[in-house]
Amino acid sequence: MNEKLKEFKYQIIGEDSSPKLIFLHGMMGRGKNWQSIAKNFSKSFQCLIYDQRGHGESMKPKSGYSLEDYAQDLKEILDGLGWSEPIYLVGHSMGGRVSLFFADRYPELVKKLVIVDIGPTSDWDSMLSIQEKMNFVPVPFATRQEARSFMENEFLGKYKNKMVMEFFYSNLVKSGDVYDWVFSPSAITQTLEFSRLADYWSEFKSLSMQTLLIRGGLSSDLTQEDFEKVVANNSNISGKVVEGAGHWVHAEKPLETIGIIRDFFNIDGSPQR
Repeated sequence: MNEKLKEFKYQIIGEDSSPKLIFLHGMMGRGKNWQSIAKNFSKSFQCLIYDQRGHGESMKPKSGYSLEDYAQDLKEILDGLGWSEPIYLVGHSMGGRVSLFFADRYPELVKKLVIVDIGPTSDWDSMLSIQEKMNFVPVPFATRQEARSFMENEFLGKYKNKMVMEFFYSNLVKSGDVYDWVFSPSAITQTLEFSRLADYWSEFKSLSMQTLLIRGGLSSDLTQEDFEKVVANNSNISGKVVEGAGHWVHAEKPLETIGIIRDFFNIDGSPQR
């Protein structure tokens, strides 16, 4: 196995002879967040999902959490797998920013790009909100029951969003004799500082491949105004709004999301549950 690949938890689904499709998860996520959707595309593509650095079961260095670091990881993973042909690339939230950065730096390596619910504008409030929620959880917990009780009572009582609660809870895993974050909190903080405090209008404007921008109709992470402006400013970018979905579009409306991406990739057939 290539040395770079040993540093990452990854899964490949589909036949070697198929076109290559990569899904990138968002902040505090894991590759498995895309697993069921990747399986939907595995008859037409060979799909790669993986935990990005600082997340899940992949390497967690003390530093190196700029978008350039994340994009370079993807480049080296593709090299390690011997995937030299242009890829289809899908990224949600932070993964969308990494996808954008990768496509901007390596346009010859991306055939089609899908960015899910993240735009070009810096978002200080969003960064503070994520850090606040992470710091509110008093890790580690002695038992899973203790962790569940806290999330269902104190956390949900304060933040009032069951999907957000479940997302944070899913990141509490057994570590030795306790339950703690599966990600590196320091990695999350550094990633937020790098990725949420800069604007990416120039990267969106320069995209040269066919690109689809998907927005959750209820999302505050990608405003309708920014969504419309991005689509208007580059003829290579088309846009779709998934009504009734918030920021986690593919988790809240998986069949709709799969259908939209299938249409963009020109794949026949209906999404599978």
